[in-house]
Amino acid sequence: MIYALAILAFIGGCAPTTTQDSGPIARATLGSEELEINESLVSQAEVALARLQLSDTLDRDNLLLDITILFAQGGDLEQSRTTLQLINTDQLSDNFFVEYSLLGLELDLAGRQLASAKARLAETRFMTLRQNLEIHFQRRILSLESALNYAGGQIRASIENNIQLGRLYNPRKISDQRLISRLHDQIWLQLNELPFSQLQQTDLADRSELAGWLELAAAMRYRQADPSAQKNLFAVWQQSWSEHPGANSPPAVLKRRLRGAGAPKNIALLLPLQGQYETPSTTLLNGFISAYYENLAQGARLPKITIYDTSSQSITEVYNNAVERGADMVIGPMRQSQVEELAASPRLQVPTLTLNRLDKNQLNDTENLLQFGLSALDEVSQIADQAWIQGQTNALLIAPDSGWGLRARRHFIDYWTAKGGAVIDAISYPSSVNDFTRLLERPLEIDLSEQRSLALRRSVNRSLSSTPRRRQDIDLVIVLGYSGKVRQIKPALDFLYAGDVPVYATSHIYSGTQQIELNRDLSGIKFSAMPWTLEGHMPRPLKPDLRLPTAYRQLYALGYDAFILHALLEELAKPNALPVFGATGMLRLSEGRIKRTEKWAAFENGQVVPAQP
Repeated sequence: MIYALAILAFIGGCAPTTTQDSGPIARATLGSEELEINESLVSQAEVALARLQLSDTLDRDNLLLDITILFAQGGDLEQSRTTLQLINTDQLSDNFFVEYSLLGLELDLAGRQLASAKARLAETRFMTLRQNLEIHFQRRILSLESALNYAGGQIRASIENNIQLGRLYNPRKISDQRLISRLHDQIWLQLNELPFSQLQQTDLADRSELAGWLELAAAMRYRQADPSAQKNLFAVWQQSWSEHPGANSPPAVLKRRLRGAGAPKNIALLLPLQGQYETPSTTLLNGFISAYYENLAQGARLPKITIYDTSSQSITEVYNNAVERGADMVIGPMRQSQVEELAASPRLQVPTLTLNRLDKNQLNDTENLLQFGLSALDEVSQIADQAWIQGQTNALLIAPDSGWGLRARRHFIDYWTAKGGAVIDAISYPSSVNDFTRLLERPLEIDLSEQRSLALRRSVNRSLSSTPRRRQDIDLVIVLGYSGKVRQIKPALDFLYAGDVPVYATSHIYSGTQQIELNRDLSGIKFSAMPWTLEGHMPRPLKPDLRLPTAYRQLYALGYDAFILHALLEELAKPNALPVFGATGMLRLSEGRIKRTEKWAAFENGQVVPAQP
């Protein structure tokens, strides 16, 4: 997720006198909590604060506001927050109070203190003053409101804020035109994240600016694998919405997309269609073909697809044969050993999208090689990022003792500790385990609690009533595994007095089929969810065989996305490219890999519902 968090302030000069000399000015810009500290500015702010504390000036609160701004400018946001709390707002004029409120809002956003940020906007004095503020303040407030709504997962509300903000600029002024273009880029980015059902209009007579954006985004999403169709659809939309701001100033990434060179004409699909890989390959192929025929039914110009069996020949031979027969793109192979073989080459002849991914330390910079697969590492990283934003530090990890489970376990530990988090314990469970209560007693230190109780009874030589207690330093539990095992793990955590600890899981926990009674034991778990499993997220529902286990249904979705990507790889390789809204996640290209960012969902009373980040 990209968090548009406004956090910094720029002021004229180094000394904290701007507020007094020139009056309040818009100081907000976009950034993040992880700023480089400018020691010089921070030092100046510290000196000014020390001097102010020794003086008895009438302008104390105005000067404190300047010092707070200077700390923020220097990157010391924690000290900026602390200094802000020293200000007596009753002593601030109305304009200075607005500056105080907006700086506080920026700092709240930077620290993900969303409740505090909302409270500042709802403060009575601020709301009264807001109605009559000058235009630069109005722009700044709308920008911050947009950032706040976006950070809280209210994407549509954030878009509406940006639309209002756009109306405060003059499209005839060159300087404002650049700002409008940037706003349209941001709106398009946000539209790109909405589920398809939220792009569809129920009132066709609605001619609002938001309605126009939604109609355009829905058309582009519906035909995202067909650049030629997108170009035609945009031309029709532009004519129908000729007065729309987006028609006059289209988002830059959309214009670039419509100028693209187009899709390949001959694709070789390389799969092991025999032996132990027959079922997974066939499942993936079905997903790929479903996307193909979906687009064919819409009249898309589609490439010729030739399928090659990689079961018995070396992948190099199959690959060379496919290229010799005219393939200008290769999708596959699926087996990891065959991906490794291709990755050992310095250069491949045509763009190649594999259907499996290697560990980062196995990567070579092979030209024309892009790796795509259902790596659990992306999901584990996403969970870690979200937990860190929530202020959680100490994690208990429970993962299967399998190939993917051990890789995900190792990745989470490395990723989490690099952030500064601590892994209290990391449990690897075998597939044979059925009693997770006994397995989890030790990491939760229930056994130590029982031993203390026993020792106390012995010391007083009498019967005592006691309730075991788990260790209290666990902030979150990460549970990896498929639903069958997690249905045993979550009740065990509840039984062992850990039912109040947040529990996160990966998409392996959900097959895309609501089984409310069966999944009641999963209630309370928040998980990264593939979009295809959530109602209304895709333009058309995916229909894998419902008899398939979760892992195979996900392979079906992988095949579907592999087809969607064939026409978009060139665009994804460009700077600032928008992610593709795929069945398996939001897909982006980074360091030669297609990385997935999934949506969030949670189990509530056994039912899967979308969740806020």
